[in-house]
Amino acid sequence: MMNLSEYLRGQLQEACSAENKWYCSQYFGYEITDPKTLLEYYIKHGGTQHFAQQHQKELECSSR
Repeated sequence: MMNLSEYLRGQLQEACSAENKWYCSQYFGYEITDPKTLLEYYIKHGGTQHFAQQHQKELECSSR
């Protein structure tokens, strides 16, 4: 089970991951290292929805 704190921490880790940095940098055309920009890109380009889909069962169990 995953509580809200763990869920949010997981999203932040994914937003600041090397993979998201690469996609974000490709989008802007230069290297992006600013966490705020990475998080905004992650949110606006479906990262939060994808994360929710991946962790749906863990959330359903923790809400009971």
